[in-house]
Amino acid sequence: MSTDGPWIHLVHLLEDESPTVRQAVMTKLRELGRDPLAALDEAGIELNPLQRKLLASVRSELETTRLDEGWERWCNAAPELESFHVLVCMLLSEYGGFADPRVLLEQWTRRYMLRHPVPDLETLVSFLFSQDGLQGDTEDYFAPRNSSLSWALEHRRGLPITLCSALILMGRRVGVDVYGVAFPGHFLAQGALHGQTIWIDAFDGGRFIAREELVEALGRVPAATRERVLSAASVVEICARILRNVVTSLERAEDIPRHRRAMKWLGELDDRLREMEVPDYPT
Repeated sequence: MSTDGPWIHLVHLLEDESPTVRQAVMTKLRELGRDPLAALDEAGIELNPLQRKLLASVRSELETTRLDEGWERWCNAAPELESFHVLVCMLLSEYGGFADPRVLLEQWTRRYMLRHPVPDLETLVSFLFSQDGLQGDTEDYFAPRNSSLSWALEHRRGLPITLCSALILMGRRVGVDVYGVAFPGHFLAQGALHGQTIWIDAFDGGRFIAREELVEALGRVPAATRERVLSAASVVEICARILRNVVTSLERAEDIPRHRRAMKWLGELDDRLREMEVPDYPT
């Protein structure tokens, strides 16, 4: 992108007060992707302080539009985990993880398939959560970025539910069935190994857990509750739990606009869960 081409004229038009011109500039900036300010910086276009301020405002407006439109599309379709993570990554992009998580998942999947042409749960878990793979962030657990799948795949750190989501979505790509389990306090994954149901702690290096250990951890909970929390969670349950983490982290970060949006989304998902008569368990 040349600094003496049309983009430099577009930057100058940022300061035009005409609504028509401003709308035309915004339309053109959409072509630059999610972060027009970063795109112009990468192009080597010098911006003065006023232009940077105006461009940051345009970026915020574009982000709001994308999030509103994306959430409406997600709500009007069948609940889907991967597209939900795309929205969460967009919401949290201010904290890192700018890449499209779908692209990153494809990259990880290709690397796995090169090593393991015949996929199975054991090799998939080992690949994802090996020493140089995805790990739980024990240093800054409540940071907003840890709920971003893009951040987790780029920086190999995240929350239990973010890491489990990577396993679930990669499993879907390679034909290995993996499910999310809304275990109280610590989200787990679930799959089949040697004909037996097994649970996976993605936060603890992909450790396999037998049913007996989880039953013991649950203590004297009613049998119906025990079976519920050991079974595969619905997509809506998983997404609501992700949002609870997002809400908590944004509240701690004092990010009022994003916290407000996450609360709105969570409220809509909680309404769905009530309609589904899904009981609320501690997160």
